[in-house]
Amino acid sequence: MNTKTPSTLKAETENDYAALKDDIAMLRSDLKNVMEDVRGLAKVKAQAGVEKGKEIAEKASGQFKETRSEVEAEIRKNPFAAVGIAFGAGLILAMMRGK
Repeated sequence: MNTKTPSTLKAETENDYAALKDDIAMLRSDLKNVMEDVRGLAKVKAQAGVEKGKEIAEKASGQFKETRSEVEAEIRKNPFAAVGIAFGAGLILAMMRGK
C-alpha cells in the first residue's frame, strides 16, 4: 500500500517537473549545438564544392583555349580544307533538318 501523504506526493511531483524542465532545457541546448555543427559542416562542404567547381572551370577553360589555338593553326595551314569541312558539315546538318 502506498502511504505517501498529499504533501509528499506534491513535493515529488514538483521535483519531477523541475527535473523534466532541466532535461528539456538541456535537450534544447544540445539541439542548438547540433544545428550549429550541421550549419558549419554545410558551409564547409559548400565552399569545397565551389572551389572544386572553379578548379574544373579553369581546367576546362585552359583546355578550350588550347584546342581553339590548335584548330586555328590547322585552319591557317589548310584554309581550303577548313572551308570544305565547314561546307560539308553545314550540308549534312541541313539534310538532317530536312531543308
